[in-house]
Amino acid sequence: MAHALTLARWQAALAASGCPVCRMAQGAGRDFLIQVLREGKAHAEVYERVRDAGGFCEAHTSLLRPLGATRGGDRRSLARLYGWLLDDLASDLTPRDPCPACEAAADYERASLAALRDLLHPVTGDADLRKRFEDGAGPCLHHFVAAASLIEDGESFRILSDVQARAWEALSRDLKEYLRKHDYRFSREPKTPAEEQSWIRAVAAISGTPVEGGERIPPENHDERD
Repeated sequence: MAHALTLARWQAALAASGCPVCRMAQGAGRDFLIQVLREGKAHAEVYERVRDAGGFCEAHTSLLRPLGATRGGDRRSLARLYGWLLDDLASDLTPRDPCPACEAAADYERASLAALRDLLHPVTGDADLRKRFEDGAGPCLHHFVAAASLIEDGESFRILSDVQARAWEALSRDLKEYLRKHDYRFSREPKTPAEEQSWIRAVAAISGTPVEGGERIPPENHDERD
């Protein structure tokens, strides 16, 4: 069942834009927040992790407000959670544990990379996922290096390296065209959607920043002065 769930999530992540491992790790962090909002103190171990961490990091805290409204039905779950934290945290308490949503994301990141190693294997892996991965845009730099460090099979490593090389070559072409068409001599040439989003995709490819960024700037809203 665990393997099937990982396979299903890999398939879903490969069908979307951006680094698939970033997407799954971010999803695991959101899932943890949703669990806390839904269960509160009913899941004592989870609540204690949140309390001992002194709440969540800045990035995951920024997700709580929309999640409290859309997933909790209203903001009462969020109000209860922070009411409990205020009551339970001593004024002189120094948080001693890391953000538990970050830990959940890191755990799933490791599981996803281990699954990729197994799923890419030419004999025991999954042929359909391997084909989807070969046709995709590859992981970000951090997750490429992490995946490469886990893979021992030569054919699996070749697939990973070839996918990364093709993806970065295509991204480099889009980025160069984006910059060329900002030159006043070529500024009347229309930019493709891929070129419009190339600078955001390039940042994400190197740093693993949120995968949704490239979808926030549609071509029709582009300002030629940028």
